[in-house]
Amino acid sequence: MIRFLICAFLLASCANSDHSQPGVQKTPASSREDTLFLADDFEELGWDQYSYEDFDSGLVLFDSSLKYNPENSQAWHGRALMLHNLKRYDEAEIAYKNAEKYNSRNRQAIFHHGCMYAINGKKDEALVQLRRVIALDSSYAIGVRTEDCWTQLWNETDFLEVVGVLKASE
Repeated sequence: MIRFLICAFLLASCANSDHSQPGVQKTPASSREDTLFLADDFEELGWDQYSYEDFDSGLVLFDSSLKYNPENSQAWHGRALMLHNLKRYDEAEIAYKNAEKYNSRNRQAIFHHGCMYAINGKKDEALVQLRRVIALDSSYAIGVRTEDCWTQLWNETDFLEVVGVLKASE
């Protein structure tokens, strides 16, 4: 109940219909530690909303996190997932790129970025992302086999080579 009240208060206090440029608004805080603490709190609440599939509320919370820490890779990743689920793919693309810009090893963001490409029929871009994430963590070669977003590529030889089902052709 307390978490719900905090979330409701934060949503009410930070509701901003303009999500075009998170992180550029000035937000007063007493110290750098305070701003990072607030950014982490908003990010955590954003992930809660993602788990409830409340993508609009989650977007507001991730944007709030980015106001306090515009270099928070995980908040950019969350923002990208919200936009992706809202079918706002151009904006999601920018958010995914920012997630990767601020943490080039953000495996989840790289994977989900590739997933978005796969869903939208951009096979070559999807495979680039898949190769990148597998290079960082080989377990993604197995995990990708159960993700719905990749199923349309299962008939593609180059996809099967990337995930190790087929041996790469010489």
